[in-house]
Amino acid sequence: MILLLLVISFHISQWIKSTIALPEIFFAMILSVTLGMLMVRWKFGPTIRSLLFAGIPVVLAANFMVGGSRIAEAFQLTGMTSVLSFGFFGQLLWMFGGLAILILFGMANHIRNLAPGMAGSLSHSGLTGACTAGDLGPEAAVRAPIMINVPFIGHIFVFSILAASATAGRLLLPYAAVVVAVGLLLTYIALKTLRTANGKDALEIRGLMIFSLGWQLVAVFGGLLMLDISGMGLSDAVMANASAISHFGLFAAIQGGMFGPQAAGMIAFVFAMPFLVHPLVFGIFGKTAENNGIMPRAIVFILALIGVGGVLYSMVF
Repeated sequence: MILLLLVISFHISQWIKSTIALPEIFFAMILSVTLGMLMVRWKFGPTIRSLLFAGIPVVLAANFMVGGSRIAEAFQLTGMTSVLSFGFFGQLLWMFGGLAILILFGMANHIRNLAPGMAGSLSHSGLTGACTAGDLGPEAAVRAPIMINVPFIGHIFVFSILAASATAGRLLLPYAAVVVAVGLLLTYIALKTLRTANGKDALEIRGLMIFSLGWQLVAVFGGLLMLDISGMGLSDAVMANASAISHFGLFAAIQGGMFGPQAAGMIAFVFAMPFLVHPLVFGIFGKTAENNGIMPRAIVFILALIGVGGVLYSMVF
């Protein structure tokens, strides 16, 4: 089934390549999500379980080892310091900024909300694995697959606009701005839903689903808009923002050559950089799990502010 999906995705991408250069992974994701919606009674077998709990970590670990071992070389390349610094501080901005608004405005300070909400809203490779493996509690493990799949609706816009932008050689600003506006509206609706949920499971899940889509649109295109304003080229901006979100979809698209061979060759370096933040992320979530699921508010707000300052610095300098 997996091989069949990959073959079909490859042929579809080649078929429409002359019209729009969407990567093969885009169609693999859409087909997989559609099958999941149709085959709701399907249970994971040993192959899927192995890929989920072993295959993804192995592939990511290989990239991080390669990127980490040659990160010093990446800093010597023209413009790469800004890319890497945005990737590092962007992790603080989008992760802890998202946590901050969930805590402050969504009144959703519990690991059952925070972990799957941020895993889904950033398509965050590390947090997604921690949730689905059950490391952050049974409720987060049950909710995470829902939140991870919801933003794939947004991937239709993400990859379509980015593919058109790659063809044009620049970010299509009007479309990007509209997507950010929609993302902000969805985020507001999500926070309002969570604030009135009062612990009701159905309302919390509904709010997290909307948040996962809204915040992802804000993070992806908001980051690209900021980098475009700073004067960074499209391929570098996509690399920087993929790192800032730890977004496995963007990562795969870059690695697949959607933004040219140079960006594809650099992705291991760039994607390794924000993982310096990951021990902090997982440490705080671990502390939250030990604290009856309640996350310490002060450290979240401080890290979010550091992220804002670091991103502004990387954009200017």
